[in-house]
Amino acid sequence: MMGALDGRIALVTGCTGGIGSEISRQLAATGATVVGADLPDRPADWSGADYLKLDVTDEGSWQDAVAAVDQKFGRLDILVHVAGIVVVEKMETTTIDQWRKQMAVNVDGVFLGTKSATALLRRSGENLPHGASVIVISSVAGKIGSPLHVGYCTSKGAATLFVKACAMEFSALGYKIRVNSVHPSGVKTGMVDHILQRIVDNGFAASVEEAAAGLAPAHPIGRMAEPIDIAKTVRFLASDDAGYMHGSELIVDGGFTAQ
Repeated sequence: MMGALDGRIALVTGCTGGIGSEISRQLAATGATVVGADLPDRPADWSGADYLKLDVTDEGSWQDAVAAVDQKFGRLDILVHVAGIVVVEKMETTTIDQWRKQMAVNVDGVFLGTKSATALLRRSGENLPHGASVIVISSVAGKIGSPLHVGYCTSKGAATLFVKACAMEFSALGYKIRVNSVHPSGVKTGMVDHILQRIVDNGFAASVEEAAAGLAPAHPIGRMAEPIDIAKTVRFLASDDAGYMHGSELIVDGGFTAQ
């Protein structure tokens, strides 16, 4: 895989998080020029080619980001939607604001970003053997239900079907843009720490330690995922090695959904 992405420009949202930062590193290590995008100011340790402040829920912010990539690099070959949030709450006590925020980030963000970048991706894809690549980080929560995750499951399910519909539309229009989704289960990031605490807060476990104790055994492979497990999958989908994958769901869950 070394050098497999040489000359390609990648835009990664949510690049300051555990999964997004590792995806950025893996793409860069494989030769891609990586532009990171996220809400916070540019981190002091950001080593990518460029960094953009981006509110994924705002169409104007997306248009500015894509224009900046076009102006600086003249192309966009890889778009990775990582930005996401989770609200861990009982359905009956979830507020409409919590519900809408998850939909805005996890669904609207994917739609607005793909819409804003399509023209640039299409132009770049014409010059690539297997076209440009859009990769959406969904979740096993977009495949199966889970207590305290009604809004999250709904948003990830919507993002999953967006990928499939978008893939079919691009093909029908003759656009050389592949669109695929990645579905992790639990990944060792700060988001998991938040989820564990909310499980306790909602009375589903007596302590964070008790909630955490059940995570690894729930995965037949015997451990939770590390960010690099997800990043390597994204690296593959971004490359020509995945040139025949389109509208696909890559489940990376250590056997979690196979039980």
